[in-house]
Amino acid sequence: MIKTWILIASLCIGFCVFAQEGNVKKICSSFSDCSSKAEKTDIHRKKIQLYDEAIANFKPADGEQKRISVLLKRANSLIKEANGDTGYKGEIALKVTHKPEYKKQQFAKAKEDLSSIESSAGRLNSDEQLLYESLKSEINTETP
Repeated sequence: MIKTWILIASLCIGFCVFAQEGNVKKICSSFSDCSSKAEKTDIHRKKIQLYDEAIANFKPADGEQKRISVLLKRANSLIKEANGDTGYKGEIALKVTHKPEYKKQQFAKAKEDLSSIESSAGRLNSDEQLLYESLKSEINTETP
């Protein structure tokens, strides 16, 4: 009898857990949806999260040019966020200071994105090319 109750309770708990997991709201549904939402926010952490999702949802049909552009924009947000720029706008510009380990980690992620772009840098438009060179320079000169 006790074993039966334990089995029933376990099943109920299992169903509840699975039901809750099904209700987890995705922040975006596709590469283009994630990219579009990232462009609409100024907050760098949110941009980074959305660009991460965009890259995770990337399919070859989305186009290599768009993937390269998203990698560049993510690197830009990673560096800005690591340097304390939150992206919040208003009467007071919110800046933060991060621990050196965190800053180093974010710079490493940005460097990885820029390395991924390197072989395809010729596909960048002139504004993206300028940003790419600027970010590379900042990564190479900054010692977090």
